[in-house]
Amino acid sequence: GAFAEYSVVKAQGLWIVPEAAPEYVGLRISALTSCAMLEETGKLRKGETVLITAAAGGAGHFAVQLAKLAGCTVIGTCSSAEKAAVLRELGCDHIINHRTQDVAAELLKIAPGGLDVVLEGVGGQMLKTALGSLGPKGRLLQVGYISEYPHNKNREAEAAHHGEDTASLFWKAETIHRADQVIYGNAWPKDFGLVMAKKRSCPWLAQGREARLAG
Repeated sequence: GAFAEYSVVKAQGLWIVPEAAPEYVGLRISALTSCAMLEETGKLRKGETVLITAAAGGAGHFAVQLAKLAGCTVIGTCSSAEKAAVLRELGCDHIINHRTQDVAAELLKIAPGGLDVVLEGVGGQMLKTALGSLGPKGRLLQVGYISEYPHNKNREAEAAHHGEDTASLFWKAETIHRADQVIYGNAWPKDFGLVMAKKRSCPWLAQGREARLAG
């Protein structure tokens, strides 16, 4: 039904938006994912340092804006100068191009005490780096592991970078404790009622803000 001109759905699954604008299209999936994971699972707090991997992507560019609205220092990774420019416009405090910079070294300079929260959807080497950069009480929120997906011909090499079973972590929504650190596999809240409640508190609707799109 995605290409239908009209569809019949339950009212509880709908969002009321101020106008029919493209900025609201991504709210239902990408923004809701970032909002629910950061706020409900990650318990994001003002003043924390947050890393968003693939920060110019669908969930990532919403996560950057959400973390900034929460009063956090935001670090984003990307793969090109063009994406870095987009992140700069979105208010990202620190931008790391993983193709031209040493991500681990840059994170150590930016956050020598470690990261408080990581929203991670890349897997592979990036997951290894993120885990190694977590603070003593850091929380890693897995949103995906795209570098290890079947379509990637280098998936086995990427998976070999770390000792985690990313597929199991994601599909079983496992939670791993490492001392005071916590890794949340597929970090959607277990209580779907909390997720649905996010559509009422999403800042772009509740506060009349306009979401910005990474184009």
